[in-house]
Amino acid sequence: MNKKYLHLLIGLVLIVLSLFYAFRGVSLNQLGNALKAVNYIYLLPALLLVVLSYLLRAIRWRYILHSIKEVKTTSLISPLIVGYMGNMLPARAGEFIRAYLLSKKENISFSSSFATIFIERVFDLFVVLMLLVLSLQLMPDSFISGDLDAQQQLMEKVMVFGKISLMLCIFIFIFSAFLQFKNDWAMKPVELCIKPLPQKWKNRILDIINSFTEGLKIIRDKKGFLATIFLSILIWMTFVLTHYPLYLAFGIEDNLPVLSSLVILCVTVTIFITLAPTPGFLGSYQLGCVAALHGIFGIQKAVALSYGIVAWLVSMGFTVIVGACYAVKENLSLSDISKEKDKLK
Repeated sequence: MNKKYLHLLIGLVLIVLSLFYAFRGVSLNQLGNALKAVNYIYLLPALLLVVLSYLLRAIRWRYILHSIKEVKTTSLISPLIVGYMGNMLPARAGEFIRAYLLSKKENISFSSSFATIFIERVFDLFVVLMLLVLSLQLMPDSFISGDLDAQQQLMEKVMVFGKISLMLCIFIFIFSAFLQFKNDWAMKPVELCIKPLPQKWKNRILDIINSFTEGLKIIRDKKGFLATIFLSILIWMTFVLTHYPLYLAFGIEDNLPVLSSLVILCVTVTIFITLAPTPGFLGSYQLGCVAALHGIFGIQKAVALSYGIVAWLVSMGFTVIVGACYAVKENLSLSDISKEKDKLK
């Protein structure tokens, strides 16, 4: 089977399974009543926070790119939003679309462009996991609305997953630092692993790693590195704040602890979206909201599901509409992206 169709099939299966478990036990009548009860005026501040998050992401990307090339923040807005819109396609194609648009607009190699997106993702995951682990360690009682065994078991799984993922992020950061400061040391295990491969594949892998090393130069820039960390924290705090207008829209603010929005964010992003990377996060995001709001905090499942649907539409609706406009403006070519993507394989 063609890889493109295989990715599409896997994505569709994950969406169906995620939505099945998210909708299980909720009737359409219950869901409809929950959606009718929403005060939609509160979605406006949530939407403004989504817009702010994109602006902060563009600024952070400019800092990451600084060691490669000086790029204006305004020039990064369109590749950024089109890339996130592209995540509606299977296999997280948006990451490749964003790298392609950047390389096309700013004459930066595709591999180096993709490397900056890779390190950006590491910063994102590291910050989210750090917030999750620290919050659960220091204030575990804040996240449990009752003493049910199911809630305790779910939180234990969240902790285990968070700790393992955090260790993986630390390893990636350390390896990235070695690539910059002790490149010979970092390349020795890589060369050992690729030794059995044909020379053609060895050369391709080494070329890719060299391009990635270029994109990781942010680690050498102390000012840029600190700015990237600070902006990463700001970005995720913006996402945390986005939940509060949604609480007001659903009238559930009095039933949730102060740090509940952080848990919802971490559960949806670090667990469900990571384990079930569905196109556009459809299904996995709703299932994550149900697991956090209903499974941990005891919110009625129909309300938790409708919350996941509305929150997803606020973010992805803006992304798709604005991203589609930019895609037309940029004359996006999926065939050209596919060619560049194949060079990384």
